[in-house]
Amino acid sequence: MAEATRRPPFLTRSRFTNSGRKLIYLIGGLIFALLAALILYPSLNLVLNSFLADGRLSLANYADFLTDTSTYVVLYNSLFVSLLGTLGATALGLFIAWLIARTDVPFKSFWRAIVIVPYLIPPFIGAIAWSYLLGPVGYINKLYMALSGNSDPLFVIYGKWGIILVMILYSYPIAYMISLGPLEKMNPTLEEAGRMSGAGILRVMRDISIPLVGPSIWGGALLIFMSLMANFGIPAVLGFPARFFVLTTKIYLTILNFDKANNLQVAAALSMTLVVVAVIAMQIQRKVQQGRSYAILSGKESQPQLVQLGKLKYAALGFLTIVFIVTVLAPLLAILLTSLTRATGVPLTWENLSLRHYEDLIFNVPKVRRALINSTLLAVLSATTIVFISMVISYLLIRIKIRGGQMIETLILLPYAIPGTIVALAMILAFLKPLPIINYSLYNTFWILYVAYLTRFLTFGVRSINAAFEQLHVSLEEAARISGADVVTTFKDIVVPLVRTNVFAGWFLAFMPAFTELTLSILLFSVNNETLGVVVFGLHQEGKVNLTAALALLIIIIVLILNIVTRRVTRGRLGF
Repeated sequence: MAEATRRPPFLTRSRFTNSGRKLIYLIGGLIFALLAALILYPSLNLVLNSFLADGRLSLANYADFLTDTSTYVVLYNSLFVSLLGTLGATALGLFIAWLIARTDVPFKSFWRAIVIVPYLIPPFIGAIAWSYLLGPVGYINKLYMALSGNSDPLFVIYGKWGIILVMILYSYPIAYMISLGPLEKMNPTLEEAGRMSGAGILRVMRDISIPLVGPSIWGGALLIFMSLMANFGIPAVLGFPARFFVLTTKIYLTILNFDKANNLQVAAALSMTLVVVAVIAMQIQRKVQQGRSYAILSGKESQPQLVQLGKLKYAALGFLTIVFIVTVLAPLLAILLTSLTRATGVPLTWENLSLRHYEDLIFNVPKVRRALINSTLLAVLSATTIVFISMVISYLLIRIKIRGGQMIETLILLPYAIPGTIVALAMILAFLKPLPIINYSLYNTFWILYVAYLTRFLTFGVRSINAAFEQLHVSLEEAARISGADVVTTFKDIVVPLVRTNVFAGWFLAFMPAFTELTLSILLFSVNNETLGVVVFGLHQEGKVNLTAALALLIIIIVLILNIVTRRVTRGRLGF
């Protein structure tokens, strides 16, 4: 009996009829074939092409970039800005989480909502906003020069230090979100003991609170580091004017360098560098955390005593206010004012404010209308397809426990875990040639963007719906089958209504990044198939500052509204 209870419930005869098992085998095979076509085939194509030169297997591509001194420069640049950005973002996010979770700082509900806003703004739009503030003729620099009489700007955002600054400002919410929960739930006994022993507030935080949430800190730091190494938008916006390049922008320029022999294959080989860095980072995290265990939750429920800041309460309040101004208010205000100014550089007066640029976006710039339609259609199509596929995958993984489930989950996570530049290159190499049988090439079409979005954001749908199935008791499905319902009927009439909220959540979570996506689109778009991210980036590169600001502000408003909708649909369980 004990042996029988240990056996996994995989397609047992008591649960499914022969036809039901055959249908599940068929659906499972089709899903795996789909994942192989979307993920496995492009990935293997990327690796194979990294070893191809002039149609033959060779190490020439690796020799090409390894003997190029600029490769080591961009690798150093990537590591430098990513490491410093990670340190800054982790420290800032952790300190804010500690203030909100463990102290009596005022207006906590407001701070909880507001410190997340930078996470909702696409990073490349954040970089553009800061170029309006700290560009050579940015608002802050103009104010400084006017007040000081100095003809030189205070600080120019372009280059490595500007990139690091913006990376910190738009990555710290990750550290904040990951640290907040453990800090709120941790057992307060050790902190109270430290304070009873005479330790001050900062020492208790440094020596007790932070070490206790060490695993969360390391996990958040790894996520931040990998996202910064993979980031394209911030280094492109703030690095190109200063000719400061990182791995993602070098890969992008290599792909577009059509005069270079085997440019796509060299870019594929260069992409392997980012993969190696990702593997090394994960190994470092395992080594650091090996043997460490922190029990921060006790068996009995306890309410941690908040740290009484006393006179420091106002300093903490001032600090959070500065964070709000720097990360939310100033960038959004810069975008708004720039979008309303008649022309760049004119004095900021009521007479020079106008809605003309919004009118131009709607009526006089055809590619903006096309981009809005394309981005909306791509986001809707990909999000809708993702939730349909995710429903089936989650049912197979969680309820059926189909064999090979772990491999399927790894395949789904892979395109989101690696940089978008590499995913886009894999799509180019996989679908550049016409597909067999139908003799149709996806490259330079709307559909390669759809396939890329579907591949990259599938994990959002699967994770959201997985959570629903894990909380859903199997008894209702068993009752339906006992009553004579087959697998399809049970799934349609019982399962779908019960996981409807998570389906909506998965849809919105896939829709939001797809709607503003840049990294994939900048390499995969074609004429008449532009997306909003591509148009914003293009307008910025063309120097059309006011139009860029107007479009960027519209995108931010749409994203914030979508986040509110997600929270309403899920009753606050998802969204930010």
